[in-house]
Amino acid sequence: MKNLLIGLVMIAAGTVPAAADSTIRLRADNWCPYNCTPGNEKPGYMVEIAQTVFGKEKLDYQLMPWSRAVEAAREGQLEAVAGASEEEAKGFIFGKEPMGMSVNVIITRRGSNFRYQGQESLTALKLAAVQDYSYGEEVDAYIAANRDKVELLSGDDVTVQNLRKLLAKRVDAVIEDMNVAEYSLAAQGMDGLVEIQPIDHATPLYIAFAPGNPAATEQARKLDEGVRSLRRSGALSKLLARYGLGDWAPLMAAAPQP
Repeated sequence: MKNLLIGLVMIAAGTVPAAADSTIRLRADNWCPYNCTPGNEKPGYMVEIAQTVFGKEKLDYQLMPWSRAVEAAREGQLEAVAGASEEEAKGFIFGKEPMGMSVNVIITRRGSNFRYQGQESLTALKLAAVQDYSYGEEVDAYIAANRDKVELLSGDDVTVQNLRKLLAKRVDAVIEDMNVAEYSLAAQGMDGLVEIQPIDHATPLYIAFAPGNPAATEQARKLDEGVRSLRRSGALSKLLARYGLGDWAPLMAAAPQP
């Protein structure tokens, strides 16, 4: 999960009202498989769903650092952000249909024998994580209190950079979203070299619409209908399979909740 900037930014005055079918400026940082490189054959499954529902010509998807994207949406410069939890984008407009689930995990080298048992189990490790992301209350508190033991990176391909540092023994563990970790490991041929353990419960993810976007409620409703339609037709499962994923609905129903 990604962490929201502290404090609220006032919605910019003079924002031009938008119709429900007008262009949607969608932003986020690179977080494959949720959202990936714009224009790529696989731009991310959330992006593909939005393109299907709203039309490719109506979706302006670009990459932007996460905190900047959320701030820009609050200021009325954007219509939506991808891969958001309700906690991270308070005040934004969310649909009723989640577009995935996030489970934060800790990744160690194969054979490390590490077992996550709360904050105390992290004290002997050098960790790598992503700047401005949230990994749950417990881990966030640990990172804030132990900055000398945690390397925080931002920018492009941060997950891959952190995984390479792990395998080079420059850090002892990497904290990341489960789907992002597994996608990156498979893409880099590293999946047999690490061990992955969950450190929190499943959290729903969404495309969140900016609070100053006058068409937000209607766009969220339209996206909900699109997700349901894709699920009923089987098209959603086919789309997700391209990213090595299955439908999150049954997984969320079975997952333990906080």
